[in-house]
Amino acid sequence: MKYAVLFVVAVLVSFGQDHVVTSEPSAGLLGPEDSITIAALDCEEISKEWRISSTGDVTFPMIGQVHLAGMTAEEAEKVLAEKLRRYLRTPQVTVYAAEVRSRPVTVAGAVERPGKFQVTGVTTLLDAIVFAGGPKNAGAVVTVKRSISQGALSGPGVRMEADGSATMAEFKLKDVMDGPEGPGPEAAFRLRPFDVVTVAPAAAPGYVHIVGEVNRPGSVELVTQDSVSLMKVLAVAGGLTHVAAPGSTLILHVNAQGVQTSNALVDLKKVMDGKSKDLDLIAGDIVLVPSSKAKVLSQMFTSSALTAGVSSFMYTLARF
Repeated sequence: MKYAVLFVVAVLVSFGQDHVVTSEPSAGLLGPEDSITIAALDCEEISKEWRISSTGDVTFPMIGQVHLAGMTAEEAEKVLAEKLRRYLRTPQVTVYAAEVRSRPVTVAGAVERPGKFQVTGVTTLLDAIVFAGGPKNAGAVVTVKRSISQGALSGPGVRMEADGSATMAEFKLKDVMDGPEGPGPEAAFRLRPFDVVTVAPAAAPGYVHIVGEVNRPGSVELVTQDSVSLMKVLAVAGGLTHVAAPGSTLILHVNAQGVQTSNALVDLKKVMDGKSKDLDLIAGDIVLVPSSKAKVLSQMFTSSALTAGVSSFMYTLARF
């Protein structure tokens, strides 16, 4: 229901507002691969459905090849009527689009139904996202990519792809979908055929784990920051147990693919005493505080078992 309401609101938004990025529609024009139906009085030879070729042409009996791509239906009627004057005294021709296939807009990323949609009339950024079922597990950003062949985007924040083939504009998804006072001007941004709209997915949660001889083994989730200090993680874990051997603490790093990429021995006691610098931990780090040096050395040879176990050990101690 929310997105149905937003769709109606988007239609009512005034297009006279200043937009972050400028864009003009090209809807209403015939294009390659479109199907048209022609009704020509006293000329059954062309009075049927025709498919415009990939080059934008149609080859008719009697009048030959006619380039129709880029014309409106009304312009096509005039061109065909003029060519039929060689055979008819007062040709009367009606042209209308039977199937539009030349104006696709692609919606990709974190939406309910990603895919291609045909632009018919004015289509806004909000329309496209609603047509795709709305955001699903979405992040904060939506981008519009436009091929240079369809006209470059312009405005603050627009960037050119490295090969110069397209321009891209970035919008905040919340401003497009539901700003503080409803959809903002970004919602009314007009799309063109062959635009690609991508809704960024929400970032995967990042965790730092601490296990072994601490009072509350568990995980710290990184929500608003990219790293957290070792001492802060130790604090939320309730400190060391009485049998801990902090001088032989092991720190492992496991990447997003679940592969251990590094390990290091750290003298946690010196860090606690201020004799060594505190360390910044990032998502994927695992802190193992042993009860003896022998256990650490043994653990270094079985770290794959540890990392596999931590993946299912997700008790969250805190979020930073």
